[in-house]
Amino acid sequence: MSEESHKDKILRVIGEMDLKPSEIELLEDCEMVTNLIIGQVLVMMESPEMRKDVLWLQEQHIKPNRKRWTRIVELTESLWEKTGGGGRVKKYHSIEELCREISDEDIRSIADPEVRETVVKIRHIHDDPLERITRIASKCYYE
Repeated sequence: MSEESHKDKILRVIGEMDLKPSEIELLEDCEMVTNLIIGQVLVMMESPEMRKDVLWLQEQHIKPNRKRWTRIVELTESLWEKTGGGGRVKKYHSIEELCREISDEDIRSIADPEVRETVVKIRHIHDDPLERITRIASKCYYE
């Protein structure tokens, strides 16, 4: 018996799935979101079958993801170095929520204009998270 050609397999699977062009983006989104799932997210999934399928899909992407993972490690190390390390990141994190909650009056009362600008920037840093996620992800996915 001869081995199935690429074309024959493609046609067979598309037929078995009754796969339509309109479904491709959705299926690819499923694969991409799987790449974002870490252990803490996985345990939140109620369906054991879904957890099993997610783990299977992650396993299938180990080889193509390895380069991206290496870039994520390199980017993390570079960012930590540029910021001055985990201690500074933790201190910064400790004031993020406070900067979102501080009153406009309190901000205006800050004498140093650079400090005032810093507080305002922190206050609005999460206004467009998709832009930040896209920028960071693009550093890991693309050359």
